[in-house]
Parts: sequence; C-alpha cells; structure tokens
Amino acid sequence: MNCSVIRKVVVWVPFHLMVGLAMGEESASSAEDFLGGPSSIGYQLQINKAPPLDSLTHPWHSFKLRVRERSGLDFNLDYATLYQNAGSSLNGNDEAFSGVFRLYGKWELLGRGTKNVGSLIAKVENRERLGGDVVPGSLGGNLGYFGTTGASFTDAGWFLAPLYWEQFLADGRAAFVVGRLDSLDFVDISGYSGQWQRFQNGSLLVNSTIPYPDLGLGAGAGFKVGADWWLGATIHDANGAGSEFDFLVDGAEFFKQAYLSWSPDRSRRMDRAAHLTVWHADERSGSGIDDGWGVALSANWMLDCGLMPFMRTGWAEGAASRADATVVGGMVYRPGNGIGEFGAALGWESLSGDGLGDQTAAEIFFRWDLNSHFSLTPSVQVLFDPALNPSDDAIVLGGVRARFSF
Repeated sequence: MNCSVIRKVVVWVPFHLMVGLAMGEESASSAEDFLGGPSSIGYQLQINKAPPLDSLTHPWHSFKLRVRERSGLDFNLDYATLYQNAGSSLNGNDEAFSGVFRLYGKWELLGRGTKNVGSLIAKVENRERLGGDVVPGSLGGNLGYFGTTGASFTDAGWFLAPLYWEQFLADGRAAFVVGRLDSLDFVDISGYSGQWQRFQNGSLLVNSTIPYPDLGLGAGAGFKVGADWWLGATIHDANGAGSEFDFLVDGAEFFKQAYLSWSPDRSRRMDRAAHLTVWHADERSGSGIDDGWGVALSANWMLDCGLMPFMRTGWAEGAASRADATVVGGMVYRPGNGIGEFGAALGWESLSGDGLGDQTAAEIFFRWDLNSHFSLTPSVQVLFDPALNPSDDAIVLGGVRARFSF
C-alpha cells in the first residue's frame, strides 16, 4: 500500500472533522545539537521552539528567545495531566488521574556558537495525584496487568531529575555526558517513543527486556564512524533512585550498555534510524536481584507522506529484567495539515517471573494539537491476557492526556 492510499484512508476518520480547528504541529529536531532520545531534555526543547500563535503567550516566548540569544540558556515549562478509566478492576479502583509539572533547560557555557559546545542540562519535576486513590503509573496493578499503563504519571512529588554536563568534541563528531542521568534518555532510544506526546503504555514505549536504572550517577560517550554511524556506550548506577540523591548506595553495582546507531541523515535521527544495543546489569546485592545481559534492536523510518512505521525487539538472559523477550511494532502518522498525530502499536512480551507467562498490549492514540503549545490526546489500550488477572482475557482502558507547554 503506497503513501497516497494510506493518506486517503487515515484522514477520512471522525477526527477529520476537526481539521479546521487545528492550529499547530509538532516540530521535529533539525540539528545534531543534543544527545539522547525523544524523552531527553535536548529533544523536548527542540520540539517546543515553535512560536505561539496567540497574543497572550507571545511576550513570554519573545522573552525566552532573548534569554537564549543573550546568555545561551534555553528553557521550557510544561504541565501534563493524564486520566485513565478501565470500567472495572480487581479491587474496585479502576480510574486514575495524575499531573506532572516540569521545568527543564540547557545552558550553553562553553564553545557557544561552535560545534564543540558544552552545556549544563537540568530538570525539576513535580508529579502528583489529582483526586481518586491511584495514579496512572500504578493503575496496571489494580487491573492485574504486570506493567505500566501511564508511564511517568505517578505521585512522586518534587524531585531533581537529570542534572549533567553534555560536551561535544572534534567538530561535533564525538561527545560525552556525565552527571545525574536518566537511563531512558540514552538506552535503546527510538524515535517513535516519548510519553509526553505519544504512547502511554510503558511496555510499548521502552524495551521491557532491559532493566533501566532509575535516575542516578552515570556517564557516557560516543563518536561518529563515517557519515552514517554512531558508536557509543554508557554506564549507570544500577541502584539509582529518582527521589534520592545518593550515589552507589550498595557499592559498585552498574548497568552498562554499548550501542551502534545508523541514520543516513543525523539531523533526522529521530525520524529515520536503527539502533543495536548490548547491555549487562551487575548483581544487585541489596535488592537480591541477580545479574543479567541482553540484546535489543529498534528501528523507525519516516516516509515522505508522514507515515512512520517502527519496530522494537529484545532478548534477555538472567533475572535482572521483567521480560525475557519482547516484540513491539506499529506506526505513527503525521498528516500534513497540522492537525496532530495518530499512532497505533502492538507489543508482546514473555515475562521473566515464574508462572507469569506472556502478555500483549495494544494502544491507539490521536494527539490533537489545538495550537503549537496545547494538545489533547485521547487513547485506548487493550491489555490481553494480563499476567496477574486470570479471570479476564482482555481489559479495555480509555484515557485522555492534556499537555500545555510554555
């Protein structure tokens, strides 16, 4: 099926009626001036640079632009809410509501205006429950689903998220990061991910065979090989904790990865790329978790018509991971009229715990960009054969996410 046929099929849906109300479109990164994937601060800053179309927020945008031009400090604030309802649950709590406020920025302090720029990158978050008894990040347990149906929407309160130094070298052909890192920004990245703009189910967003450490001490480096390849590695404190600021609390226990990325155009590496990752996790004595290792592969390719098919797979050996194997596939479609973005994904995973068996999750969403800084994202998830719920073969979960960026 070619792109013209796909376009005709996709746009003639009920959401087509809203085309006249849409006013903005997510902008893509167009430069190689940050490290990390769609959830990284660098990418989040890139996609929020679109100027506002209303007079109310235009002065604020102009102020931010002046600050960036004069000092090299680029920053953004956003607030997102997620409401989910399953209609029924194992304990009666079948709905969840949470909000997340984020302040994040990148301050170019060395080599500004050159390819060898060095930047301080930081983010502060507040995650809170908005009524009800549970947050989307914990709702899966109420449904008997062994996983997260609302990634990052928890009630963790205030905490310092990433705080690290990013340095480019050799005219941008090499780079390193060091500091308090979020492994989700650097491990098995794929351009279709991003819980603030796209899918909400954690098993579809990331590779469930990888035991991603929480926020903690870490470092990484990478360099270009030729024009199309990037080779690198990172190391993270395996016992990192987002709510704490301790380092190596149980000694030298690390998560390590090496990766090889390919993209024919590095300026579009979020849209068109493939990644091969090999990882190893040390035994965690304090938590009683054995070591493990694995291999992961992901790829996505944006076609000229705005359709981006993607896939992700992984395999793990040992008890460190929540799944021994996983396969995820789907597509994202971005109509040229700027209404927003459609997405659909299906993911299977073989859980590593004794007697848990397999799980499958499907999700569809439509992100409606009302303007360049406000979006609504209704979604539907179907959880097949939830591992902790033997009485239900499938659970349907509806949700709506609202996000305002300023």
